[in-house]
Amino acid sequence: MRIIRVKTNSFFGIIIVVIAVFTTLNSYAKKFTYNEKKLGGDFKLVFYTTNKSDADKTANQTYLYVDKLNAILSNYLLSSEVSLLNKKGKYPNPSIELIEVLNYSQLAFNKTDGYFDVSIQPLIELWNKAEEKGKIPSDKYLRRKGAEVGFNDVLRNDNYCLILKSKSELELGGIAKGFIIDKVYEYLKNMNFNSFLIEAAGDIRVFGSPEDEEYWTVGVSSNNQHNYVVQLKSGQAIATSGNTYRFRIIEGKKYSHLINPKSFMPVTHSLSASVIADSATTADYLASTFNIVTDKTEITTILNRHNNVEILIFNNHGIFFETEKYFRNK
Repeated sequence: MRIIRVKTNSFFGIIIVVIAVFTTLNSYAKKFTYNEKKLGGDFKLVFYTTNKSDADKTANQTYLYVDKLNAILSNYLLSSEVSLLNKKGKYPNPSIELIEVLNYSQLAFNKTDGYFDVSIQPLIELWNKAEEKGKIPSDKYLRRKGAEVGFNDVLRNDNYCLILKSKSELELGGIAKGFIIDKVYEYLKNMNFNSFLIEAAGDIRVFGSPEDEEYWTVGVSSNNQHNYVVQLKSGQAIATSGNTYRFRIIEGKKYSHLINPKSFMPVTHSLSASVIADSATTADYLASTFNIVTDKTEITTILNRHNNVEILIFNNHGIFFETEKYFRNK
């Protein structure tokens, strides 16, 4: 993987991350591209194969598989497993996929010192109401709602029945998308596709490589001064998190949609983090984490607990933190 910095005059004064895919074709395998609205955005599939019929059939089956996973993990579907768990406080005989995501969530919680916490939902609802009322919650109320958060304390598995602490709820948005990408990745590998790309709302994982190319090349635009070209090797994933588009304004102040589970407050800084990892699940939750953590020592500590991870973090003034191996000038 190589990162090449190039000049750009766009995106004046703000941090924006854009993922673009550039590939080349040859006369042997053909490129087939599919796109459907899934998981709240575009879900794109790119296959390199010689058989259009197989590609079409696999794309249709893949989107059905995505729908199946979403029906388990979505907080927006009232009938999903996680929604029923939140509503009833318990859920017997959960699916293997929900258990997998929760196991990953516990691992992420521990490896990030609690900065990534899927039990954040009570605080999200609190700040949603604060936005509606246009008033900042009191410190006392924040602490009361904060007591309902803390993944290791609010959820237990009792003889194949998930049980939530009273008033606690889970929100899987920061990890479910990456998990679904990884499940689709394994599904397509089992279908014997030699080269493909999966992209869900900007998060990407790749397998093999485009025809006549060694890597999958994606562009990451950062601010009005620089952008990068990232070359992903087979198996690698990239995810990005930032508050450029998703934010709220309360009492005249701008707050991110992301909430710090330790301070109970929404993020107010303007960081944007891109993470490259060996799985989309890891890239997904770390991108959210590094959009919250601002202390470079803490960032380094969390980073050192993960293998084969590279990061690039921007703020309004330029690069805030980057790893040396891949994110470098050319």
